[in-house]
Amino acid sequence: MSTTTLITKIRTLLDDNSSVGQDVFTYGNNRVFTLSEPNVIAVTDVARNDTSSGVSYTFNSSTNKVTIGSPLTVGDTINISYSFYPNYSDTEIKNYFKAALVHLSINNYSDIDYDSLSDSFYPTIEDREENLIAIIASTLINPDNRTIRLPDVTIQVPNDLPTNKKISQYIASFKRSGHGVFDVI
Repeated sequence: MSTTTLITKIRTLLDDNSSVGQDVFTYGNNRVFTLSEPNVIAVTDVARNDTSSGVSYTFNSSTNKVTIGSPLTVGDTINISYSFYPNYSDTEIKNYFKAALVHLSINNYSDIDYDSLSDSFYPTIEDREENLIAIIASTLINPDNRTIRLPDVTIQVPNDLPTNKKISQYIASFKRSGHGVFDVI
């Protein structure tokens, strides 16, 4: 299993859904344009003076920069449309689910390792464990979230419970039963 599904579940729990953005630039003498949103998924269109046909460009996701390869004239208007996540990058979410794996281990649920080179978990995780990891990661990111919903589980927690206690309770609930509605007290 790759992390794509896990990241999607975590984004769903955090309501961090993809959005559409557009930046407008005026060409001076630099063909490289930096997008304003930090978590760009993909550039969907680049237009020169409102014409996108034939505009060649490259997008570097690590620098968040678009380089125009087509001829430009000083004063040209460049419109760059793209999709992005408003709150978290995939890298940030991966770091949180790695932290969730530590919580699983210290709470005696399971020792699961993540190999970033192969993008795999060892041992292979099941859907139920993937959901638990998603819940823990989303709690680490947003500890004030009182209700967490996935297809097979809904968990409600009080606000005054410390984050590590919430996570311990989630894990204990999953050990007892893999599905249903839980109130963590």
